[in-house]
Amino acid sequence: MSARIALVGDPVDHSPSPQIQIAGFREVGLDWDYVLVGVPKGQLEAHWGELMEGFLGLNVTIPLKVEAARLVSERTSVAALCGSVNTVTFRASGALGDSTDGRGFMAALSRAGVDRVQRAVVLGTGGAARSVVAALAGQGTQVTVMGRNRARGDTIALELGPPLSGKVAFSPLDALSLGAALVDADLLVNATPLGGPTAPDQSPVGGAIVLPANVAVVDLVYRPRQTPLLRQAAASGCRTVEGIEMLVEQAALSFEVWTGAAAPVEVMRQAAYRANPAGAGL
Repeated sequence: MSARIALVGDPVDHSPSPQIQIAGFREVGLDWDYVLVGVPKGQLEAHWGELMEGFLGLNVTIPLKVEAARLVSERTSVAALCGSVNTVTFRASGALGDSTDGRGFMAALSRAGVDRVQRAVVLGTGGAARSVVAALAGQGTQVTVMGRNRARGDTIALELGPPLSGKVAFSPLDALSLGAALVDADLLVNATPLGGPTAPDQSPVGGAIVLPANVAVVDLVYRPRQTPLLRQAAASGCRTVEGIEMLVEQAALSFEVWTGAAAPVEVMRQAAYRANPAGAGL
């Protein structure tokens, strides 16, 4: 059987997801295709009908994950909790939305040897941030969400805090607040686009802030692999985790949702690294 999967978002042209997923499909004997479909923010609903007609499923990336969560007819418990969808399966009964971001993030942490996180700081208030916050707080981590959009940050704390035993709080992102939050933190996560294709020279952590060496730093940006934040963290002696690791892990989980087969994770990881080598630019 042949099927088509699409990655929707904006921008998507830099994504190595087609190489990752197609490598996985071929490894398990599936002649499936995976393509990129650019959809601007606020336009997903307008394209929903044609996507349902043309594809078996979707991956959803920024800035459409929260929008996708509103459009699917059914959500998994994880997607319902975090209010974000990155994986869609179109079925006769409707569209099922799932979120593999949080589980992929935790798998990437584990692979990097970051197993015990008491306190985490997550920068950003979008769909990926919501998934990471839900995954961490669900494991018992006290999470401080920081961002410049107070309304969205307050919403995350309000929606995720009570069901996760009050382990989620929001603080506006400024140098003084971030420095104070990092004093007791074990983990810093960048879930903003800063450092990626739309803001390649920017770090969410200002140069005046010295990162404590005991803090592990994860940047969800995967292109370039060595972002300004990861370079800053390495210079401070921090353990760093590249965004490409979460990309691979969440991709493998999406693969299993669509195919029902065990994902060939190492094959997919090798494809990701070939498509996005360490020295590659934007």
